[in-house]
Amino acid sequence: MTLVKSRARGINLADTFAFTGTVTGAGGGGKLLQVVSNTTSTSFSTNSGNLDDTGFDVVITPSSTSSKIWVHYDTPVYQSNGGTNFGLAIYRNDTTNLHNSSLNYFLRLVDNDQFYSASLSAYDSPNSNSAVTYTLYAKSSNTVLVPPGNAFATVIAMEIDGS
Repeated sequence: MTLVKSRARGINLADTFAFTGTVTGAGGGGKLLQVVSNTTSTSFSTNSGNLDDTGFDVVITPSSTSSKIWVHYDTPVYQSNGGTNFGLAIYRNDTTNLHNSSLNYFLRLVDNDQFYSASLSAYDSPNSNSAVTYTLYAKSSNTVLVPPGNAFATVIAMEIDGS
């Protein structure tokens, strides 16, 4: 009896491969389809205690109803009076809060004359191929500024293939 020694071969990913036929099972989802961004230096002030529209939004038109949208806001926040909670939420088309009350982003602003950096993201399935507007909402019972004067806030929306 003769023993044959076998050696496992790996694939060298630096090589070039030509495929014929159909590749199946690879899936099509997860591809980044488009990116839209916006910046603002217009300061929004609130002290109503309710989630208020800051006027800071981004508009994206999904290419398919199966697309997913990831939205991310970065903004500085200023508060002149400490001891209050400050909340943020992202709304779709000014009607759908993408953060239920237990998931709103809250900061506890404890000191007077404080600047903070706040970030908030949402992953959405708008089920639409029409323009979708994402807007930042803010809530505080003491006056806060989003963003404060001479500061910039940014938002980015990414469409991800959901198929």
